[in-house]
Amino acid sequence: MLDSFFGAFSEAVSFPEDQLRCLSTLLLSYPLAFVFRLLPNNNPGLKHLISVLTSFFLIVVVVDDLVGLMHLLGSSIAVWRIMGTVQGKWGPRLVFIGVMLHMSVSHLYRQFNDYRGYKLDHTGPQMILTMKLTSWAFNVYDGRRNPKELSRYQQDHAITTFPSLLHYLSYVFFFPAVLVGPSFEYMDYIRFIELSQFRDSKTGKIHWPAGRVMASMKSFFFSLIALASLAIVGPKLDVLWTLEPEWKALPWVLRFGYVQLAAFAARFKYYAVWKMAEGACVLAGFGYNGQDPKTGEHLWDATSNINVWAYETGQSIKTLADNWNMGTNKWLKHSVYFRVVAPGAKPGPLETFATFGVSAFWHGFYPGYYLMFASSAFALTAGKLLRSHLRPRYVSATTAKTPFIYNILGMLLTQATINYLSMSFLLLTFSDSIMVWKELYFAVHIGIFAVTFLTPVLFPVKRKSRKDTKTEADKVAVAVDATTEVVDANTKIKTQ
Repeated sequence: MLDSFFGAFSEAVSFPEDQLRCLSTLLLSYPLAFVFRLLPNNNPGLKHLISVLTSFFLIVVVVDDLVGLMHLLGSSIAVWRIMGTVQGKWGPRLVFIGVMLHMSVSHLYRQFNDYRGYKLDHTGPQMILTMKLTSWAFNVYDGRRNPKELSRYQQDHAITTFPSLLHYLSYVFFFPAVLVGPSFEYMDYIRFIELSQFRDSKTGKIHWPAGRVMASMKSFFFSLIALASLAIVGPKLDVLWTLEPEWKALPWVLRFGYVQLAAFAARFKYYAVWKMAEGACVLAGFGYNGQDPKTGEHLWDATSNINVWAYETGQSIKTLADNWNMGTNKWLKHSVYFRVVAPGAKPGPLETFATFGVSAFWHGFYPGYYLMFASSAFALTAGKLLRSHLRPRYVSATTAKTPFIYNILGMLLTQATINYLSMSFLLLTFSDSIMVWKELYFAVHIGIFAVTFLTPVLFPVKRKSRKDTKTEADKVAVAVDATTEVVDANTKIKTQ
């Protein structure tokens, strides 16, 4: 629908029609979110209905993807039926396998019919849907388990009452997040719809925390800046130029430098769409995250999918992973990482590599994804080793902080590593990825393995002497005795 309008508009602004439709959907989410916020507080059923119908309208009319909607709706209803029928642990397992297979078929169809193409279709929303459906299935399963078997996070998000189809579809098709995310938990969404987190327990009145509109506008304008940066810098820093003879003819330092800049510029498109979707969620009232314990400021970042500053200044691969695509990371953590760990066991390298494997599988089947995530798993392991063996040598005994130069070098090393590794994610193919890394002499890969094997040898962890251990034990004993004396004194006072 609206083919003539978007066709003419696309030609006038020299912008791909599919991306123009996606951007228009994100922009339309803002006035729609403003209206959504004005719906009656005491009528959650109306909110659920409006949320579903709005998403259907955006997908069919604006995005013009009726087939995609059928994929999303069909798999959603199937999952709802499975979890309503299968009561045990095989419920979420069947859901996980089923939706991953469905998404994989979509990935493969796109890969075979539009190899290395960038035309937007339903696979993007389906990736978001996969996270929602699998986490929802696990939450329903947790709601049927003994609460003592659950972690604190699982208890907070367990679904104890099986939802109606309308409530469920409202969660699945919440319109500001239906195309590009973020993913979130069902119970968080229900608390937002019912406004339980804003309701006064005594009077029952709704009190909206301050800062919602300002937070929304900050995300919106940041997304516009990212879009402008992408339009200006993107064409000049195309990652595909690394495949050209001109790039290969550059000195190694310039080749490596171009890779750093190109990978940085490629992140602008993610910043743009994620922050725009976040702003629309917040404007609708979804995303409140309590108050800052230091400043008392109301935080509206619960639906944030990216912490740009933390990512761009991160000093470890783990920090980068924690602040990039945060909704996906949360899903991988709670629906994959902690689900494959045996009860009572401690997570290890096997769980780490399994999580990276699912992440690559979730993204699709281009070899570049697997090259990056496998390399990132090794980089993460190397980073942990470096931190545990090297950092204690530089931590100040008085401030418990590391020197400024240490932090700067850590940030530069981390950024250089991720920008280098992400080339395979951006180039997609095995041959191109290996070729670019080869032109850079596999410098970062060699560094990763050097750190892994040499760090324990060159910087062994200092073991505490028996004297130090005894001294610490004496300090603990003194502290325990002092605490006991205080408790006894308080007890005597109360009994007098």
